[in-house]
Amino acid sequence: MSAIYHSQELTNIYQSLSVLNVLELDQVMNRILGLRREKMSSVLSNVESELLQKINLKIPFVIQKRYNFLQKRRNKEILNEKEYQELLELTVYIENFNVQRLQNLIELAKFRNVTLDEIIISLELKPILYVNFLTNILIF
Repeated sequence: MSAIYHSQELTNIYQSLSVLNVLELDQVMNRILGLRREKMSSVLSNVESELLQKINLKIPFVIQKRYNFLQKRRNKEILNEKEYQELLELTVYIENFNVQRLQNLIELAKFRNVTLDEIIISLELKPILYVNFLTNILIF
């Protein structure tokens, strides 16, 4: 299709929309935004797809479960030396996991030419700050 045809079509669409009331315009906008989201999600580049897959990875359940268990034992002050060392190792693992995730978020922000905050908002990530005496862990 030519640019002239598109221009005329857009003019026709605009004229059709100009007679709608605000509620009707909102309904049309919601449908248009939904259509845009569908089209955008189907045209992700390979780079974006790979980064999003990495960003959406979760800490393996077994590791998270063991970490939580050891934290509870530490909080009750019944953690032995071997468990303490394991907790430290798991903490380092989780921190590294989250650093990698943050690096992927930064890379996606650079790729899309937006800020990290905009990426976090667009992906609807809610950072949670876990504070304990061993370390502060920020998880998205």
